[in-house]
Amino acid sequence: MADINPIEDMKFFTPTAMLKELTLLQYIEENPDTTQKEMGRIIGSAPSMVNVYLDKLEENNYIIREYISQKIVRYKITSEGVKRKNYLVITHLHELLKLYRLARENVENFLKKLEDKGYRRILLYGAGEVAETILQIEKDRVNPKLQILALIDDDEERQGKELLGYRVISRDDIAKYPHDVIVVTSYTFEEDIRERLDQVGYPMDRVIRFFSE
Repeated sequence: MADINPIEDMKFFTPTAMLKELTLLQYIEENPDTTQKEMGRIIGSAPSMVNVYLDKLEENNYIIREYISQKIVRYKITSEGVKRKNYLVITHLHELLKLYRLARENVENFLKKLEDKGYRRILLYGAGEVAETILQIEKDRVNPKLQILALIDDDEERQGKELLGYRVISRDDIAKYPHDVIVVTSYTFEEDIRERLDQVGYPMDRVIRFFSE
C-alpha cells in the first residue's frame, strides 16, 4: 500500500470535509483493496463516518464499490473521481501556497532585521522544523548578507549530522565558530536554551529569540 500520512498527523490544519474527501479519493486510487478501518485511520474518523463519506462519493459517481464477499469490498476511483481529486488537490495547494508566502515573508523580515543590526555570522540553536524552514528560505534569498555557520542542538542523536548541508554541533563546539549572535529557533524550549547558555557564561545580549523578537 502507498504511504500516505494520516490527517491526524497534521498540527496546523483542521480536517475539513473537503480535505477528507481529497484524502479518501487519493488513498482509494492507490489502495483499492483498503478497508474502512484503514480509511478511518487515514482521515481520522470512525469507520461509521467513513461509510457516510463513501456513500456520498459513490452517489456522486466518484468511486465504485465492488463487493467481493460480505466482508470484502474492492474500491475503484472513476474518471469523474480522478477529475474531482485533481480539482481538490489544486484548490488545497493554492491555499497552502498562500500560507507559505505569509510564512516566508515573516522569516525574511526577521532575517532582514538581523542584517540591519549589523549581524553577519550567526548560529541557530535548535535543529528542528523551524531551523529547517529558516535554512530553506535563507538559501533562496537574493544577495543575503547573513551567513549561517552551523546549528546547535542538545540531542546527541542529531549532533555530528547535517541538516540541509549545515552541520549540527553541541554547545561545547560553539567557540569553534566565530559568530555575532545565536538565534534560538525552538518554540517549546526557548527559555530552557537561554538558561543553558547563561549557565555556561554565554552573554545574553548575543542571544536572539526567533519567536520573541
